[in-house]
Amino acid sequence: MRRLLAPRFHCTRFVAAVKPSITILYDADEERVRDEALAKGEKFPALVSTQIDDVLTKRGYTVKKLAAVAPIKKLVRQLEDDDSDLIFNVCESLGGEGNEERRIAAVLELLDKRFTGSGSLALTLAGDKSLAKKLFEFHKVKSPEFAIITSDRVEGNPTIDRFPLIVKPIATDASIGINAKSVVQNVGELMERVFFIHQEFHTPALVEEYIDGRELYVAVLGNPQVVLPPIEWDLSKLPAELPRIAGTEAKWENDFKEAKEFVPKDIVADEAVMARIRDAALGACGALLIRDYARIDMRLAADGTPYVIEVNPNPWLDNRAEFAMAARRAKPELSHGELIERIVQLAMARTMRPRADGK
Repeated sequence: MRRLLAPRFHCTRFVAAVKPSITILYDADEERVRDEALAKGEKFPALVSTQIDDVLTKRGYTVKKLAAVAPIKKLVRQLEDDDSDLIFNVCESLGGEGNEERRIAAVLELLDKRFTGSGSLALTLAGDKSLAKKLFEFHKVKSPEFAIITSDRVEGNPTIDRFPLIVKPIATDASIGINAKSVVQNVGELMERVFFIHQEFHTPALVEEYIDGRELYVAVLGNPQVVLPPIEWDLSKLPAELPRIAGTEAKWENDFKEAKEFVPKDIVADEAVMARIRDAALGACGALLIRDYARIDMRLAADGTPYVIEVNPNPWLDNRAEFAMAARRAKPELSHGELIERIVQLAMARTMRPRADGK
């Protein structure tokens, strides 16, 4: 009976000479932000959707772009009518709301669309830092000790009492809610920050052991995944009044040109440390059901122990960002165009459920 009830799968195969047609899905709000910046005379790079369009078009793909606009009903109709072979999904928000990323993926799944990157479950698990931390603990992935503080209870390890600690919202990305005040030195500062998270973000607060170490971004690519060379962000050049964290001040509010990103040669040359980094990265991706590509943020302690801070499914694919930088340093090296095409190939190789209409 179990065999009779098991779902049937098929894998669409394409002749090597015929490249799939692609629709690039992104949030229309990105265009508004860019237009406003340009109108003020500010510099603003080409949108990732435009970069992907350019490189795939040059490589012979038939490409169109779909700017996602609320309400979701309109987007569902647009996606239903889309006849491309693949959706290249770089839609991280809807109307600028970042928590819609997982729902966009869920819509694509419900519509039986083939799309790049992780699915809705992986995006949900990785997007909720408290869920991710619990899964890391279960799968024995090394991560900072933690507690989750809600308005009426404490989960995790309530005995963490070694200051400094770092306090974060459980469900934001791009370092939103993480700044110089996030690193706390005593109980008073801890409770003040927890209260701020509750009031400002209306979520529980994640309280973590602060790992004093080197900031690493570890990219993984493929199914099964391959770990690319780590990228280090040298935070030692930040102003003395700021903690050594990748908070909003360092990422968005100031231009710290002295805080360089580079491939750390000493780490790459140390095979024992690299083995631990690879194990941590792959373990974290396995715990969260990541596919295709991701970036794992880590702290490397002085003793060579890597701590997974968070996993970023479908990371930013800008040609200057950490993921593209890591791909260019891989062996063999991958240009930005080759990286984008590789992501297309990974999605096209994916086994799909047969559609209800039989197509």
